Amino acid sequence: MKSVATRNSKRPASPMRILLIWTLVSALLFGVAEFGEPMDDIFRIARNKMREHNASGQVLVVGIDNLSQQELGDWPWPAERYAAMIEKLGKAGAQGIYFDFPLNVPRNDTGTASLIDAMGAQPGKVHIAANFAPETADKQRAQLLPAPELRNVAKLVNTNVRTNGFNTVWDVPFFNRVSNLSVPSLAAAAARQKGEPGETFPIDYAIRMDSLPYLSAAEVLRSQAEADRVRGKTVIIGTNATGIGNRYAVPGHGPSASVFVSAIAAETLLTGKPTVYGWWIPFGIAFTACALMLRVSRRRIVLGMLILAPVCAIALPLALESQGYITSIMPALVLLLGSMGHLAWSQHRQRFDERGMVNEVSGQPNLNALRAEGAETQDGLIAARIHNYAEAATALPAAAEKELVEQIILRLSLGNGGCKVYQGDEGIFMWLVPAASVSNVGDQLAGLSAIFRSPANVSGRLIDLGIAFGVDADPGRSIQSRMSSALLACQEAQNAGEHWRVYDPTKLEATEWRVTMLGELDAAIDNGEVWVAFQPKLDLLSGEICGAEALVRWTHPEKGPINPEEFITAAERHDRIEKLTEHVLNRAVQVAASLNKGGRKFDMAVNLSPRLIGHANLKPMVVQTLRRHGLAAERLILEITETAAMSSAESAMQELRDLRSIGLQLSIDDYGTGFSTLDYLKRCPATELKIDRSFVRMLVTSRSDRIMVNSTIELAHSLGEEVVAEGVEDNETLQLLGQMGCDKAQGYLIGRPMPFEALVDYLADHSPAKAA
Repeated sequence: MKSVATRNSKRPASPMRILLIWTLVSALLFGVAEFGEPMDDIFRIARNKMREHNASGQVLVVGIDNLSQQELGDWPWPAERYAAMIEKLGKAGAQGIYFDFPLNVPRNDTGTASLIDAMGAQPGKVHIAANFAPETADKQRAQLLPAPELRNVAKLVNTNVRTNGFNTVWDVPFFNRVSNLSVPSLAAAAARQKGEPGETFPIDYAIRMDSLPYLSAAEVLRSQAEADRVRGKTVIIGTNATGIGNRYAVPGHGPSASVFVSAIAAETLLTGKPTVYGWWIPFGIAFTACALMLRVSRRRIVLGMLILAPVCAIALPLALESQGYITSIMPALVLLLGSMGHLAWSQHRQRFDERGMVNEVSGQPNLNALRAEGAETQDGLIAARIHNYAEAATALPAAAEKELVEQIILRLSLGNGGCKVYQGDEGIFMWLVPAASVSNVGDQLAGLSAIFRSPANVSGRLIDLGIAFGVDADPGRSIQSRMSSALLACQEAQNAGEHWRVYDPTKLEATEWRVTMLGELDAAIDNGEVWVAFQPKLDLLSGEICGAEALVRWTHPEKGPINPEEFITAAERHDRIEKLTEHVLNRAVQVAASLNKGGRKFDMAVNLSPRLIGHANLKPMVVQTLRRHGLAAERLILEITETAAMSSAESAMQELRDLRSIGLQLSIDDYGTGFSTLDYLKRCPATELKIDRSFVRMLVTSRSDRIMVNSTIELAHSLGEEVVAEGVEDNETLQLLGQMGCDKAQGYLIGRPMPFEALVDYLADHSPAKAA
């Protein structure tokens, strides 16, 4: 037993490591494929709400809003109005002036010259948008560059951004390519920050949008804007009126004009260039924590993960983002939550398995525990079975069964050297013995048998316990197979009146064949391994072959011919006889139909299983088969054994009458082996009696058998039935049957069972024989 425990202790956490690997792979895919981006955005919104703060005030938004359109007309405006805005903002001391939309000034606009002059008067301060339109179906982008004369006096910025499925802008590029020009984004230019090609930065939506300084364009053009509100500020001019310009979904604020997104993006960069780490840092922390916690108790794993999950989801990213470090947390959360889920399931299964490994009545380890602990053991296995356990348990009070089990296990432990005993149901107990001790187990079991000769005192009652032991010493098979083998040896010892017996592995093949035989039988019927032989019958009056009995045969490709009694009995016992009977009936009727062509009268007998008498499908199966092959019903004989016929209920007897009513014949097979009464023979709709071979075989030498056969023939004839004698193997018996008036004979003397082709040749070669 020590070797078993040692082996089990070497593999404690492998299932958990496997679960961790699968969770790790899933989390990595979650991060690489960005499946968690929407959830990451939700967590980011929550964190932004927690660290919400005001804008620096450095960025001033000038909006072309509803008021501006009411006073100055619908947007877009003529060039001279933009020129006036630039002039007034420049005089007020604006540090930079940025247009959030393209200045699409018509070439015939008379104010273009004044716009050029206004821009030229603010050298390096005015920035106008150079954008590209979205891709068309042919992958082309329209380049929206300002007129060359405007580009000469103003700098270019780009306001193209990428939105997600919710029309939210989360990241802004540092620059974009527009008509082969590298154009910085408005936010990067306003904050004077540079980035690498393709690099983006996340917008810090923790900045309150309503804290951004704001002026209406109407106020600017009316010269009502106070110089202090403009001086030294970065001014971004954009549309903010209903129905004009681009609008994006701003987290926490809803749809907002694009100018505010540009302003918040610029504010983000004014505090410094954010450092984006992606999802690797929290993922690495979560992975390390999960790996480390595998080395501590599982309770601590759960507590650690419960603490780590919110830390990874909120606290760590919150602290990092406050310092300008941006990360994504969903892959780490997937890893943590997946590990927690696997762990919870593992603990649930462990608790369930532990409950399933203890006998509910006695609290002793059961056979499930043996299966788990002995899965790889090389030790010997011993099974003990108390024959009268059910009787003993029934005779005791309900609470006393536990005491009974405890006494049994105490006795077994005393005699087996202290090996751990596992309890099964119905008085079954098992234990493992070291492989080196298996050869000496006989003395141990003999001692245990002696111990159990003394009655057990349970609740003041003396209980005799009959016990037998079975041993399996073959470590080359699974523990479940060995347990079954030990129990089989135990049963054999009990049946033989012995104390114990060792399982014989040579019986395994026969056992496996009995288990798989029925499964192979169905396939054998379909692929032609099961076939029908025909044994001819002789008419003793005319001396001609008048019919045959159909007998099923199975030629197995590996085992050769299978005993019909073996597979027919198994098919009957397991309700598989219907398909086999249908197969034999179909072939027999087919052969009979072919032999009856040309005016020959040839009867065909088919054995009917007792299980099918009274079966709802029997009559339809017979009628359909006769119609399918065109055989007259009177040429078919269904044989039922005398015992089966006598045990048939009245409903089954009515079924026989129904079969008889369609014109076929009924034969009582093996007559003389049962206990038929005259009243029964009168009620049974049989047309034929078949005398069992056990009486025919001794007909010549036994006077009592001659009397019995002769009286049976006279009785059958008095009831209007014919008589067939089976098992005729010599001429003397055949002659004696003829003298008694027997109608037909069947046996090896007439012909052995043969295939259809041999039967055809036999009928062609047969010359009428004269009955004695």
